[in-house]
Amino acid sequence: MLERVKMIRELYGESQRAFAERIGVKQQTYSNYESGRADVPDDLKRKLAEMGINIHWLVTGNGPMMLDGEDAPASVPVVSKGTYISASGKLTSQEIPDGGLSVPIVTQKLSAGWGQDWTQDDIMSGLRFPMLAKMVSGFPIDRIYAAEVRGDSMAGVYIFDGDIVAFARGVVDGDGIYVIAVDNEVYVKRLHFNPFDKTVTIKSENEKYDPITVDADRVNIMGKVVSWYHRHLY
Repeated sequence: MLERVKMIRELYGESQRAFAERIGVKQQTYSNYESGRADVPDDLKRKLAEMGINIHWLVTGNGPMMLDGEDAPASVPVVSKGTYISASGKLTSQEIPDGGLSVPIVTQKLSAGWGQDWTQDDIMSGLRFPMLAKMVSGFPIDRIYAAEVRGDSMAGVYIFDGDIVAFARGVVDGDGIYVIAVDNEVYVKRLHFNPFDKTVTIKSENEKYDPITVDADRVNIMGKVVSWYHRHLY
């Protein structure tokens, strides 16, 4: 829970002192909540609920952060600091205000074609991708990751080579577009689940590629794709 307490404070872009004043506690008391040295009391949970925080998310990490399904209160600026890839392709340090957030970029490039090997070293790159919070509303912010797509097999839904997809790690919610690993090769593909015979049909959005059906236990679902960002090159 301590990570989610910190996320709420960072959502408001405030220091521990300023946020402690906002919720009516001493700075050291709040610091104990964020560090895990003290449990968040019920009266503070009620206070956070009055501020629009989804207490079920606070306690379990499941569901949206905000009670209305949004990831940030509209009246509060979200400021995320870190290292980003600028429009020119260079690394830069900046702030993302006014309803924005930043999510980790995985170094693994997601194949929309034949796939690429996945290794644990590829999970995190240390870089972050800035985006509007509403583009991933309804999903826990701490589960959102971004990755670059390679290949043309998803061109039918306008996911092209070099585009960025944002996916909710660990989220499986019926048929849809997912980041998956099959036999240690990673793809972004449309999945159709067949619960009766325990198989998964993996589909491309390009007529050049035929769908394939595999046993469900061969498919490691990394997360559901919730939005994507197109780099216009034409």
